[in-house]
Amino acid sequence: MTAVVGTASGERRGGRLGRLSSGRRSEDPAVAEPSDATPPRWRICHVAVALVLPLYVGWGLLLATGGGDLAAQYSWAEFAVRHPGKPYGLFWYGGIHVGSYSLLSPPLMALVGVRTLAALSGLTATWLLAALLVRTTRQVPTWPALIGALAVWANVVSGRVTFALGVACALGTLLVLVGRHTPVWRVALGAVGAALTVLFSPVAGLFLLVAGAGFLLERQWARGLALTVPTGAVGGLVGALFPSHGQQPMPAERIVLPVLAALVVAYTAPRDWRVLRAGSAVYAVGVVLTWLIPSPVGTNVERLAALVGAPVLLVIWLDRKRQGAQPGAASVPGGADAALRSRFCAAGLAMCVIWTAVLTIRDVDAHTEVPSWSRHTAAVIAELDQLGAYRGRVEVVPTGSHREARAFAPYFQVVRGWNRQLDMERGRLFYSEELDAASYRAWLNEWAVGYVVLPHASPDGHARTEAALIRSGRLTSWLQPVWNDAYWTVFRVQDAVPLATAPAEVLRAGDADIVLNMPRPGTVTVRAAYSHWLYADGACLRASGPWIQLTASRAGVYRITSSYLLPDACQS
Repeated sequence: MTAVVGTASGERRGGRLGRLSSGRRSEDPAVAEPSDATPPRWRICHVAVALVLPLYVGWGLLLATGGGDLAAQYSWAEFAVRHPGKPYGLFWYGGIHVGSYSLLSPPLMALVGVRTLAALSGLTATWLLAALLVRTTRQVPTWPALIGALAVWANVVSGRVTFALGVACALGTLLVLVGRHTPVWRVALGAVGAALTVLFSPVAGLFLLVAGAGFLLERQWARGLALTVPTGAVGGLVGALFPSHGQQPMPAERIVLPVLAALVVAYTAPRDWRVLRAGSAVYAVGVVLTWLIPSPVGTNVERLAALVGAPVLLVIWLDRKRQGAQPGAASVPGGADAALRSRFCAAGLAMCVIWTAVLTIRDVDAHTEVPSWSRHTAAVIAELDQLGAYRGRVEVVPTGSHREARAFAPYFQVVRGWNRQLDMERGRLFYSEELDAASYRAWLNEWAVGYVVLPHASPDGHARTEAALIRSGRLTSWLQPVWNDAYWTVFRVQDAVPLATAPAEVLRAGDADIVLNMPRPGTVTVRAAYSHWLYADGACLRASGPWIQLTASRAGVYRITSSYLLPDACQS
């Protein structure tokens, strides 16, 4: 996204548009009004969509089987269907804010369907990316537009529906802001688009900040502020209202490819493409910072390079090839340097294409096949219900495809789901060398887990030690098998810590509420992560460390749930 906009930099510093840094009139369509572009240039937008449309149909019919990131998308969409007015879900991790994932994506997925929204977002992003290339390049960007279309499709294939929705909005925002003139109405519309991008996908909003920083470094204040101020303000507001303090892993080796891609763009882009070069430098620094500073971003920072690295580098390479083909280009001073930059550009292009292809093939290979255990969940869910597992939490050992996170979420409070940031925050022992029988039991007690379910499948990379520990037999003194079939084994935790302290009795812990009986007035602690969106009619809720403290002035049944209507947490 940001890289494409950066080519619209044949504009003088200080906001004078339409001229290169040399003062000559620019031939770059980036500085032309949209209506100035001839129809043949824009035809590639429709061609790109038409060419990838069969790929989206094939993905929807054959590849979108619900594994990997799609498991999370379906879980959020189905929660929105079951509880359209709930800002807080209790189905995973002891409590999670819907808005911390996306404020607008879950209801949209619930409304039109996950696969439908994914395809619509991908096709829209394809058209907008091609349009942005048309507006910001000197020649008809046929091949860059097609490569970009495949990169957008690859993102959808990996199951990132929410991000695809945000990308489409971000590309539309950038398209509004580039052109010869930037009147006030365009700046205002761009600001609205930036705000919506964050509400669709915080990760896509983060990438708009990179684009905005590129504009600001080149003193294109209107465009830069239209991107950075709404993105930062809305992102900060969402973070305050729907906090999430998780951490996405970022191994050192994962910074190499995105940093290389950014540096190659900055090194090989023509000198007058200043916004592109500045934005690439900002992105490279940002990637390194995500490695140095733990945050919810982590490896998600790779997505920008994987999405636009190849089409942008192809634009640069074609531009250099065109310049080199001009008469007398070989004898121009600096010709050897230009040839070197072209070779670096070609190498970077190949790297980005291979990288994106490998990631896509890996995701398709890992998550397309529907394992037999995922088709046989009715029996284990019925058994857990009969055992009364709904009065506490259930630990379902995560599998590589994470389909179990979606399968169990409507019926039980699952202590681990499919959100890597919270998984690392609230299950840190699975990401260290600390996991042993004692620490595992302490963790189960902390989260009031009464039953552990072990799928007969390959575990997630950060669940292998847990699965091996359970299978080892070293936990039989307090973790006893009570049921199994060909696909699942259920274990009971002896003397499990209850979800609520005495005298409260939990009647049901659902995916959006906790119903408990108070036999007499008093104050109890409920082991669910506190949120200011929670309330209980007739009772007072307060934070007690990380947990909920409920105070009831009279005996009765109380239901802890959430609402977007800013409920009064103390109603006693």
